[in-house]
Amino acid sequence: MKVFEPTRVLGHVPLITDGTGHQVLEAKFVGPAGLVSSVGSAFIENEPGWEQLPADERKQQCELKAMDALAPALKRDYPQLKICWLGDALWACGRAFAIARAHGWAFVFTFKGGRLPGLWREFQALLRLVPEQVVTVDLPDGTRQEYRWVNRLDYEDSEQRRWTLNALQCRETPPGEGPKLFAWVTGLPLSRQTVVEVATRGGRPRWRIENEGFNRQKNSGMRLEHVYSTDPDKLRVYYLWLQIAHLLLLLVEKGSLLRRLTAAWGQTVLGWFGSWENVGQRLLESLRNWAWPEESFTPPAGKATRIGLDSS
Repeated sequence: MKVFEPTRVLGHVPLITDGTGHQVLEAKFVGPAGLVSSVGSAFIENEPGWEQLPADERKQQCELKAMDALAPALKRDYPQLKICWLGDALWACGRAFAIARAHGWAFVFTFKGGRLPGLWREFQALLRLVPEQVVTVDLPDGTRQEYRWVNRLDYEDSEQRRWTLNALQCRETPPGEGPKLFAWVTGLPLSRQTVVEVATRGGRPRWRIENEGFNRQKNSGMRLEHVYSTDPDKLRVYYLWLQIAHLLLLLVEKGSLLRRLTAAWGQTVLGWFGSWENVGQRLLESLRNWAWPEESFTPPAGKATRIGLDSS
C-alpha cells in the first residue's frame, strides 16, 4: 500500500519514539493528513537505584533500555517495511545507532553539541571547509532556510564501536526575527538533492509525537496525564486502550467520510464540531444513545467503500 508515500523520507516510513510521563516509551508512525498513530509501546521498568540518577541520565537509560525491547517487536510486526527512526538528541549515541543497524533502519536524530560535543566541534569545523555545500530555500511566508551538511564524519562511541555518520543543519530566519539553528545526525545520504527532504520529512516532524500525539491525548478529553489507577497492570491496560481510542478518533477526524458530510453543510470538520474533543464526545454519545442500523456495517452489493485520509 502507498498510504505513507507523502511522508516517506527517501523511501522510508518515519517512525518517532519518545517517552511519556506514564513511564512508557511510545513509537508512532507519521502518516499523511497529520496522522501520528501508535504502533508500539514499551513500559519502562525502574531498576534499583534509579531514583538516585540525575534526571537527564535517568530518562536516557530508561528509554534506551525500553527501546531494546520495543525495536525487535516493531521489526517482527513490520519485517519488510523500510523505516526511518526519528528522535530527539537522547538517541544520538552509539547504543541507538547499534539498534538502528541491527534492525536495518535508517535514522535521523537531533544533533546538539551538548550530547556529542567532540563530533559537534568536528562538524562545525568541517562546514567551513565545504562552503559550496549549501542549499537555500525561500518559503512563501518570507522565511529563509539555509541548509548545509557534511558527510562521512567518524565517531567512536563509549564501547569503542566506530561509526560513519552524516550531519546537516538548517539556519532558519523568519521575517523580522533572528535566525534559529536546527541540526541532525543521520545515516541517510546527504547531497544537494536530498538535504531538504531529510530535514523537512525526517528532522522536523520529530516534535509531532508530542504536539499531535501526547498533547492531543492529554487535552482532547482522553486525559492521558490522569492517574486512573495505582495498580501498574491496570494502568498499563488503560494506557493501551487509550492508544486504540486515539487511533480510532484520528481515523474519524482525518477520514474523507466525515469531511464530505460536513462539507455538504459548508463547514470543515473542526468548524462543525468546534473542537476535536467534541468530535470524540459526539461519537461517544452516538454509541450510547443510538442503535446503528445493520446497513451501516454492510457495504452496498458490488461496490467497494473506501475512506481516504484528508491530505489537504
